[in-house]
Amino acid sequence: MRTKLLLLTAAFLLSLSVGTITAQTTDGKQSYVTASMARKINYGCRYNERLEYLFANANNINFSHEADKILRTLDKHLDYAEKFLMAIYQQYGLRMGYHALKEMDFTIEETEKVEAVWKKEEEKKIALAEQRQKEKERKNLERIKANSIFVSEQLSTQPQVMIDAYNMATFQVYNDREEQMNYTFNCIVSKDGKLTLAHPSDTLNYSTVQKFIYHYIADNNMDFGGFKAGTIRIDGKSYPVNSYMIIQFKEKTWPVNRHGYISVTIKKNKKTGSWEIQPDESDNLYCKDCGQPLNTDLDNAIYDCPELQSMKGKVRLRVEIYERRLSSNISEEIQLPHFFKMSYLKKSLLGEEYLPLKYKVSF
Repeated sequence: MRTKLLLLTAAFLLSLSVGTITAQTTDGKQSYVTASMARKINYGCRYNERLEYLFANANNINFSHEADKILRTLDKHLDYAEKFLMAIYQQYGLRMGYHALKEMDFTIEETEKVEAVWKKEEEKKIALAEQRQKEKERKNLERIKANSIFVSEQLSTQPQVMIDAYNMATFQVYNDREEQMNYTFNCIVSKDGKLTLAHPSDTLNYSTVQKFIYHYIADNNMDFGGFKAGTIRIDGKSYPVNSYMIIQFKEKTWPVNRHGYISVTIKKNKKTGSWEIQPDESDNLYCKDCGQPLNTDLDNAIYDCPELQSMKGKVRLRVEIYERRLSSNISEEIQLPHFFKMSYLKKSLLGEEYLPLKYKVSF
């Protein structure tokens, strides 16, 4: 009887030494990680820097001294081991996670135990995500019924707003602030496809051109049946909603004649009272960048220059040419009429000098 009792005691002590029974975590809870598994993790991490880094990252501790200290007594900190094993499967997946444990000499039974826990954790995550999604959809439905306004990140599909920028640029609207058309409009696209400003008072600070562009966009959605509203998809169905939208325009301008300017002589027609570019110079007026004739753009600039209208006879002009393009997130990029920096030759008893001219710039 005594011999049998001694054998049972020895077997029990041996099972403790090799870690075949389930141990406890730091806070006293039962853990599926055995002491034997803890020792394998300790050995694997100490001789594999990549695994030790993952261990430290999974437990939010410093890589090096702190991680090394915990690993040496990991059989007393099994909750750290649990987080590490879950991190392996979260980062590498089922197949690569299996091989990572195999490299640390985990048995098939030990690996299956870890995988069973990981699968349960994944099921919990999926269930929680589904619960959160249903709660989010419920709140969205309530907001849709309340006619709320959604931001871009909340939408399943973004609102679609498109205009004909080429047509817009044919209107003669003078720029009263001598500014480039770099404009931002903070708008709302309603669920029936109508566009308005989020803050109507913004127009108080708009230039003439900026105000015209906004009204061109807003009026277009009325004329052509509206733009497409953004939508939110709930339980397989798409709901059109009110949503915020930022509309931007950006003008790019650069000099065409990089080596300076061109000289042009104009003469006022006595019968019509209009300025005419001299024929021998008119034929050579074209943009070296885009290849388009400059006659029409320059004629319009001269016509819109009040100071020139009071002059007579012939006038010698010095002209710097700038190409312009307008881009937007609601239209394709278009080429605008060229911009000119003009000056005229003034003669006096003291000599000659070129004086700057200003003209009213439209699109």
